[in-house]
Formats: sequence, structure tokens, C-alpha cells
Amino acid sequence: MTKDQYNIEMEDISMYPLERSADYCFWEEISFAELSENILAKLSDEKMKTFFSVIRNGSAFRLNNYFYRISTD
Repeated sequence: MTKDQYNIEMEDISMYPLERSADYCFWEEISFAELSENILAKLSDEKMKTFFSVIRNGSAFRLNNYFYRISTD
């Protein structure tokens, strides 16, 4: 579980299978560890909260060159 600067827990998506896509047609698996270390670590707390919230609600979220979502398979 990730906490913000006020020690408030953010949405937890670590238990879900995640995937990303550059074109919204072909989706590839990505581990939460890889996502967390390489992408989420560089985000502000507000952007990360938004990312977690959108993903947990079943939508895709665009960061840099990819869309991210919970796997639908």
C-alpha cells in the first residue's frame, strides 16, 4: 500500500494483473513492481492518487506514451 505525504493510504492496485498499451489495441502485461519502480516513483502524489483511482474504477489511464489498466482477461 502506498501512502501520501500525509500518511493517508492511496488505492491499492498491486493485487491486480496490469497491462499497458501504446495504441489501445495491443495490450501487454506489466508487473506492479515494474510499474511502481519505473513510472509511479516519478509521479507527484496527486498524479499517483488520480492514477490509482482511475485504474481501480476500471478505466484506462494515460501516462507518457502508454495507457495503463487492470487486465480484462
